[in-house]
Amino acid sequence: MGKRALLVRGGNLPISSGFGRAHDTTVQRLTSGSVNGWEIIGEVDHPIDDTGAINRLRRRWFSHPSRVLRIANEKSPDLIHITDQEQAHLVPKNSTCPVVVTVHDLFLFDSKKMNTNWGEIEIGNLNPGIFRRMDLRRLKKGLHRANLAICISQATAKHLATIMPDLPSVVVPNSVDVENRDPRKNLRTRPDLSEDSLHLLVVGSEDRRKAIGFVLDVIGELEDEIRNRIVVHKVGAESNSLAEKRLKEHASKLNVNLRWHGKVEEENLIALEQHCDALLFPSAAEGFGFPVVEAMASGCPVLVNDLGAQNEHPPQSCILPAFDKSSWKDAIVKLDEERIARGSSFRAPRVDLLDVASAYSNTIIGPQHQIAYDTAISSHQS
Repeated sequence: MGKRALLVRGGNLPISSGFGRAHDTTVQRLTSGSVNGWEIIGEVDHPIDDTGAINRLRRRWFSHPSRVLRIANEKSPDLIHITDQEQAHLVPKNSTCPVVVTVHDLFLFDSKKMNTNWGEIEIGNLNPGIFRRMDLRRLKKGLHRANLAICISQATAKHLATIMPDLPSVVVPNSVDVENRDPRKNLRTRPDLSEDSLHLLVVGSEDRRKAIGFVLDVIGELEDEIRNRIVVHKVGAESNSLAEKRLKEHASKLNVNLRWHGKVEEENLIALEQHCDALLFPSAAEGFGFPVVEAMASGCPVLVNDLGAQNEHPPQSCILPAFDKSSWKDAIVKLDEERIARGSSFRAPRVDLLDVASAYSNTIIGPQHQIAYDTAISSHQS
């Protein structure tokens, strides 16, 4: 029997959310045997429900931390793994075993305004309310109690080092089920995509940081003949009705054909990745950039802004100067020319991107995950 890890989080978020997706990949690595010598002894979370603001706060600050401590004492794990930094307050005080926390990003811990060629973008929340400020203090104290931070990208690790230089950290990227997404092995049926259009996929929330409006602005400046051939497919679960309305109105004003999918099932997302002509990912800042790696694992061309952490994943040919409209327009026109030249709606999988994505498989990331756990064990014993 291997060493036993207790996985801890707050609400049991679905895989349509970034934290839920990352938690699920952690579980997959451990249950598949990719993390040699380790197994899951249990998972501690709670349902996502509308219990009212006071009850949610009471559960977050008091009842759930008490439950985590009680279960940890009952199960006596070799290690406790809190799978996102938004639950760092759950790190027990004076823990008898090492505790690691996955740090996805630090945008809410260290918010800022970014000046770009597309205008000012707020990264995080510069004006949190009083309860959120209290919550952040608890999270920071919890992170300082941890033995090790597992950062999901180099960008996040560098950011952590600037604001918490005394907290040891390692980088363990998120993993992706590359076998399931590989169109050479598991090709999905083509969705309802018109054969005479250039289909461009964007994945993310309506937060300005995700810069979906930038994509609309770029396409809106293309020549009418090209713009009229383009369909933008917007996928994302974290919908804000007002932001959604503004984006739809903006697309209509620019005469951009925007197809709003919202939250979709995983199979439908993979089908879009496998059959769309490209994923556009112009985010201003990411902790990792799951959609980029998942699209590459589906053989889909990607275009990303040269900003962290999405620029850590694809080849240089897929990385564009940040918020440079001219470069983005040229890249989209090239995609349209390639589609016309092949004379078919079928886009062959990008084998070079499939090869790049293979570095994020469970079998590759699993040993890195193992080293992180073993490092935490060693540091706790010394």
